[in-house]
Amino acid sequence: MKAITKITLSLLLGAAVALSCKKEEPTYTITADRVSVADIVANNPGAEAIVITTDAPYWILQTPEWVKADPVTGVGGGASTIVTLTVNSNFKNETTPTNPRSGVLKFSGGKTSLSVPINQLGYSATIDPSLSIGGIPSMEEFRDFIAAVNEGESVIRWMNNDWEVELLTDLDLSEFVEWTPIGNVESTGNANNGCKLKGNAFTGVFNGGGHTIRNFKVTHEATEGSTFGLFGALDNATVKNLNVEAEWNITASGMADVGIVVGTLYCSTIENVKVTATVNSTGTSSNKRFAIGGIAGFVYSVYDSEDAVSYDSWIKDCETTATVNLAAGSNSAAGATGMMYGGIAAFATNVKDNSRIHIENCVNNGTLTTDIGRCSGILPTANYGTIIQGCTNNATQVNNNADGRIGQICCNLSEQSAVIDCVNTGDLTTTGNNTTAGALVALIGNKTASIEGGARCCNTGTILGCNTKYLSLLAANNNAFDHISNVILSGKLGVYKADGNHEMYDVNSGNIMEFIGYIAPAYAEAITNITYVSDPGTIPGPDDPEEPDSPDKNGGIDGLDLIDDTWN
Repeated sequence: MKAITKITLSLLLGAAVALSCKKEEPTYTITADRVSVADIVANNPGAEAIVITTDAPYWILQTPEWVKADPVTGVGGGASTIVTLTVNSNFKNETTPTNPRSGVLKFSGGKTSLSVPINQLGYSATIDPSLSIGGIPSMEEFRDFIAAVNEGESVIRWMNNDWEVELLTDLDLSEFVEWTPIGNVESTGNANNGCKLKGNAFTGVFNGGGHTIRNFKVTHEATEGSTFGLFGALDNATVKNLNVEAEWNITASGMADVGIVVGTLYCSTIENVKVTATVNSTGTSSNKRFAIGGIAGFVYSVYDSEDAVSYDSWIKDCETTATVNLAAGSNSAAGATGMMYGGIAAFATNVKDNSRIHIENCVNNGTLTTDIGRCSGILPTANYGTIIQGCTNNATQVNNNADGRIGQICCNLSEQSAVIDCVNTGDLTTTGNNTTAGALVALIGNKTASIEGGARCCNTGTILGCNTKYLSLLAANNNAFDHISNVILSGKLGVYKADGNHEMYDVNSGNIMEFIGYIAPAYAEAITNITYVSDPGTIPGPDDPEEPDSPDKNGGIDGLDLIDDTWN
């Protein structure tokens, strides 16, 4: 017992000695000669300076993204350092107002820090009525407007009293031998690294006044970094109340985004626009993305984490009626780097932030004859943060790609994206042995994505394909998702036969779960309330919904008995 006591006492004494020998952590200070850097002008802000003094052995500086500092690190030890701050302009043009912005300069070193607030003023645009003619009354003025946008000059001449550039007459573009977009820029639109525009995009409001732009005839090869359309790029802008009649023959030799209204929609809105068009293409010679949209090519949104503001993009209340014939050229890939066409837009994304792209209450009509890897009536690629809601596809589609992903509403529904209360009435025929074919969606492939129905029947079209594992009246490959719920379906489903004697499935209210596509076993319970009606005019009421069968653990329609039926 005495031996144990001695050992314990020795350990305690040792610990006390160790504690008494432990070196105290020094306390450092950081000071600045300014308590804030305030009221920096919006335009031509020049440079600011701040003097930092610290007895810490070193210091580092973090700034908002619109502020550049020199230097950003330094030696302390009691020394002072002059830091030069270069502030980006917060000015677009004299007719576009901008909001003020604020942030923090954070100096850190030696386990201490100092925060210095910094803010920049916004810009309040004013319009002198004497400088404006109230809108665009003629082709001559339209040409001058295009030149002003592309040269970065003021467009106040063509603004109405609401600060909108307003079209005052119909326009005929047949006199243009070659078309230079309004906002002729280069783009690096990318799903992973963001969207950067080089040049002068259109940044205001263009109000078509219900007028029509006719004979928008284009024969064009889109080159690397090209963004092409009536507008090349819209940057925090709006186009509304416009009709466009177009005839396009379009190809590409590099990554390109093209749309009849706009090539790149950046944090912008297109509203109440109608397009009537023929679109032909022999494809692309590149293995990079070639995105073609009936309204917009590439659609992007941004979330400003510093100001907690979401700059969403919207395409709403728009309608496209188009006859489309597209060959893939040398790029028939079904992924994000392939050639793709969407009746409303082609590719939508952000860099995985809190902003969203909204495609709402849009309608696509016409015919699609293609052999490209992704093609849909609304949006083939909902890459991130895209909500497709209340949209209708009436267009028929015949797709001959060997290994495509084809859905009449959306081809690829990915992270934080959703299809809500959308309807397909158009027949879909795919002839490729490995092509995924779905009435609404081809592939839903992320655990945060979802499909929701509404009061309407979501499909009345006939869906034919060769790949019986991924063939569906709903979503062909349900690989991963948050939920699929409250969907009412109708229409026909069958296996495509080249001689026209297609083998049709006997789909009914009792077996509908067998025909909604492949279901990854882990997600089977996330599918609820799927209903089939043979007559879309007799949709069950909310008080007596039909109970669906439980989904098969393997999903798909492999192994089901076919019945002889000829589809005409």
